[in-house]
Amino acid sequence: MDTTILYKYLNNEASEAETQAVFAWIAASPEHKREFMRLKTAWALTAELPMDAATLKSDRPQLSAPVKKVALWKYAAILVLLLGSALTWYIAHTPGMPIAAPEVVLELPDAATYTLEGTASTQITTSSGEPLAQVSEAQIDYSAPKAAGTAVPQHIKVPYGKTYKVVLADGTRVRLNAGSSLRFPNVFTGTTREVALTGEGFFDVAKNAEKPFKVHAGPMTIAVLGTRFNVQAYADTQHIATTLEEGSVAIEDPQGKEALRLVPGEMAYYNTTTQELHKQQVDVAPKIAWIYGELMLDDTPSGELFKTLERHYNVQITNRYTPLEEQHFSGTLKLDADIENLLQLLQLDTAFDYRLEDGNITITKPNTIN
Repeated sequence: MDTTILYKYLNNEASEAETQAVFAWIAASPEHKREFMRLKTAWALTAELPMDAATLKSDRPQLSAPVKKVALWKYAAILVLLLGSALTWYIAHTPGMPIAAPEVVLELPDAATYTLEGTASTQITTSSGEPLAQVSEAQIDYSAPKAAGTAVPQHIKVPYGKTYKVVLADGTRVRLNAGSSLRFPNVFTGTTREVALTGEGFFDVAKNAEKPFKVHAGPMTIAVLGTRFNVQAYADTQHIATTLEEGSVAIEDPQGKEALRLVPGEMAYYNTTTQELHKQQVDVAPKIAWIYGELMLDDTPSGELFKTLERHYNVQITNRYTPLEEQHFSGTLKLDADIENLLQLLQLDTAFDYRLEDGNITITKPNTIN
């Protein structure tokens, strides 16, 4: 097949005869289908201006993200035949979807509530005027001011659609994912450093051999001295997962059994329904990609993908197209991409229709399928 015709088709410039020739070529062999999928994926990742075959071939490893809206395919029924078990794509920086979301807030025992997002550098104090923390854009730091000697409980809530950084009094850094909350004291005064997490957080714990650091997540307790690890403990899931990137951690079994120790590259998985705890080797990168603004998928079920997108974009996704429940996805996407660009790229390889209205996304059967 003349690549000029293929790129004319991908750029919506092909004539009726050229389009039919493309479909005939695709149907001629599985190799042609694979080649077309490779070219189509590359085309979806290019900038808005059309690229010729030579440029695309030479620039493919450095291609940036789409800023264009993906046009609906004229012959979508034919493209359905090209579906595989997984989709690989990469989306880099595009403006985020302008959906209003609640703000990140700090709640104190005296009923004071502070909005933390979008706040210029400022200091938060107790009701008596003692310094608690220094707030700057997207971060609150308890190690910066001279903290009050008395421990004051702190509760930070991060809504869907946001992430937030917390620097604890000991220098431990915590990155909270969307839909998460963290309870902790402004200073650690006892023999341990203890916090409680709901949702997901990545911990870079400051070393202190004399004062162990403990994370309480539901019935689980993760004990460390100094390490980097991720904890996922959303209330609407049936598991608590701890993934270790660096150092070592001990997972205290809720059933009172011997603690489960992890080494880097291992994940402890606790099923909250069966109350079973086990560990396994994992690729750490996909588990912590969110702290770098990415979502890495590896044969991820559509239901799990949609739940993640709901949290990140602060939307409600309703899937009314049952066959899509069986679809799995693989690939990496930037989490600052516009959700409509994402949905339209998903449509390139997975046939479905959607409607977006007031933060609600309804996925339905594509009108190209009878």
